[in-house]
Amino acid sequence: MTDNNTQSASSTLLVVPHGTDRAAEGRRRAALLLARSPQETDLVLRGGHPDLIELSAPEGKERIGIAQVREVIHQAQFAPAQASQKVCLLPRAEQLTPEAANALLKVLEEPPRGLVFLFLAENPGDLLSTIVSRSQVVRVKPTIESHSISRLIASGYKEDEARYLMEVVESEAELDSFLSHQVDLVSARKEATAVAGEATTSELVTLAIGDDPIVRREATALFVKRLIRGERELAVAGAISISRAGREAAARLLNQLLNVSFSALRDGVREEDDPHAQGSFLSSIDPQVWSDTCRRIQRAQRALDRYTYLDGIFLSLFLGMIRGE
Repeated sequence: MTDNNTQSASSTLLVVPHGTDRAAEGRRRAALLLARSPQETDLVLRGGHPDLIELSAPEGKERIGIAQVREVIHQAQFAPAQASQKVCLLPRAEQLTPEAANALLKVLEEPPRGLVFLFLAENPGDLLSTIVSRSQVVRVKPTIESHSISRLIASGYKEDEARYLMEVVESEAELDSFLSHQVDLVSARKEATAVAGEATTSELVTLAIGDDPIVRREATALFVKRLIRGERELAVAGAISISRAGREAAARLLNQLLNVSFSALRDGVREEDDPHAQGSFLSSIDPQVWSDTCRRIQRAQRALDRYTYLDGIFLSLFLGMIRGE
């Protein structure tokens, strides 16, 4: 079993969406490298394959230390027991201490024959840039099932409500919460909009990267609306606020901004085709503005992979989103 995205490099970095079950995703990728039968695949997926080395923080600790990396280096000296190679899987590569990361870097510079590393992280910027540069970077798309709209409709939601939920949820776990308990979306969105409207700038950013899918979406939409209307103070304060929240939060906000912008672009194009459509403020804006905004956000996502200074990335993005700038 092979996968072109994980086969060719001795080190692969999987950039995963927020909420991903990293151990499961990492083992699935490892199975593509180790397994030659359904039985072996099952063994890898359960974490029991003899040639799979999982490197995680010890129980009760938050970081992966240099002693654990040295143990991996020691195990690499021995031939694979069952497969043609060994896979060292780091589901949370950002947990490496600086000393452990530097020790691992030395291994990547001269990788042992037959040892492949799989790193998982939400943001490449959380790792040593030299580790990222020596790895094949693969961005993993969210794994929400394609038939989930029909599942939501079967649970009692209208089609437009189901499509809205598919836009706002980030993981199967969030989707399952709406499937197990039907939510009055009209009331939930109205309440979320009210909460966002009363928030300060820093609170608005916190809501936009929070764990409530509906509040997250409505807060992001309000943030975008205020930027487009020309609130330069919001652009500056928002950039400072998200830079303090860290890279993981920054990546999450960029995903939210992109989702809102793509949605507004789609709705705006539909309104141009249907002059009688009653859309929102965002969808009433020229679709070309949204097309440009989407490109700005995607540039910011690429910058986040390479640069350290979050405030500069987001100040440039937010000021650029103000109409006419």
